Amino acid sequence: MKSAIMIGIGLLSSVLAGCGGDGANSDGDTGGPWVDNGPDNRPEDACLAEGVDNSTPFSKTYRVKHIGDTTFQGTPYEIVASMPWTYTLQAVQCEKAFPMVETETHYIVDSNFELPYIKGVMDDVAWTPGEKNKGWSIGSNDDPGELVQKNGGMRPFIYHVNGGYEYGYSIYNKDPLPGDPINFTGFRPTWVVHPDGDGYEMFFLNPAAPDSQGFEWPRHGANWQLNFGLYVDPTGHVYVPKPEKAKLASHDEGWDDYHGCVTINKANAPIPTTRTQFPGNESYYASETFLPGYAAPGAPGHKYWGQKGRPMEEVAIWEDDGAPGLNSPGNYHKPYSGGCDKAGYNFAHAEGFTWPELRAARTQMGDIPTKDQLYKITLYRYLGKDKTTELLGTLSYEQQENGEWIPTGSGPECHSLNDKNGRWIINGPVFQDRGDHVFAILEDL
Repeated sequence: MKSAIMIGIGLLSSVLAGCGGDGANSDGDTGGPWVDNGPDNRPEDACLAEGVDNSTPFSKTYRVKHIGDTTFQGTPYEIVASMPWTYTLQAVQCEKAFPMVETETHYIVDSNFELPYIKGVMDDVAWTPGEKNKGWSIGSNDDPGELVQKNGGMRPFIYHVNGGYEYGYSIYNKDPLPGDPINFTGFRPTWVVHPDGDGYEMFFLNPAAPDSQGFEWPRHGANWQLNFGLYVDPTGHVYVPKPEKAKLASHDEGWDDYHGCVTINKANAPIPTTRTQFPGNESYYASETFLPGYAAPGAPGHKYWGQKGRPMEEVAIWEDDGAPGLNSPGNYHKPYSGGCDKAGYNFAHAEGFTWPELRAARTQMGDIPTKDQLYKITLYRYLGKDKTTELLGTLSYEQQENGEWIPTGSGPECHSLNDKNGRWIINGPVFQDRGDHVFAILEDL
């Protein structure tokens, strides 16, 4: 085996200073306390990763991991990373014992093409639900065994990780791997395996400048041009590197212990968010869910926010949001986009919901979100030097007489992103050297 290059893919954060909410758990339909009345999807305690709390009001539905504490305007909040159990690998696969061979650098798991779970190694890998995909972040009706048989050889399959981790993007590799004509390599906890006679050589990638080369995004599955993910051989064995060979920086290890930006859910129900995956067949995958009464770490990336109170299964899909004679942008049911991280913040109305022609068509079709499914985002900046908090702006929606929802924006740092469709944006840097923090507060309309 080649010597491994450790990759550091970050889980977002650890301890922060400041954000608030009223701690309410409420039901979007009744306005009363939100009750986790769904099925109990929690795995046995033996399957839980360190730091996961199975006793919160939300723990039947969500994997809740406490990662820090904070306050906003004098009110304390727990900072948690949450993910629906149905999207969490340890809940879906923990009790399955697949035959496994251990090598010096990796494990070979005989899981018959399924995304396997190894406790302590894959605690933060996510399961992507689907009809045939067996947990992989490929098409929900794509069978990995059939794809390997069709394309031959040893093939990579993309997977996702729990809310709070950074996924990463691909870069252009000017120095391809030996005997490999593929110039695109990638990172998100990732590694590359290549055939070498009767065996395989494993390469670990350490990209220096992700998402900065200006090339056209390649697509996963198009002639198998990508070489990242977990590798599966023709017999259905999955190759999993040991943690020390593919390092994941975690909340506990302080990947972002400053917490330049956090989100506080003061609304009356959980708010799910997604992120689109590039490269790959563009689609939505589960990201953070903001739980009422809790803070959440910032999360960068190509994110879209779902309607309040909807389950992730209805949000993390690329549904047909078009109308006759109009193309679908794929996000009519997602009112906001963007997010924040330790470097800065970038919140805006999502383009699909604000496209005038499509919005009018969907309204005429009767596809009108309820008031309780929408919410507003207000951003504040805490100035460390002056120890004062200032308003940056608010993004919201206002309903017209015909039922159509129009985006609105206000505040000193809020400006128009597109005058035609009325999109507004609030964005800027977080000056950590000055002791600044930014807080995104989510509230009911």
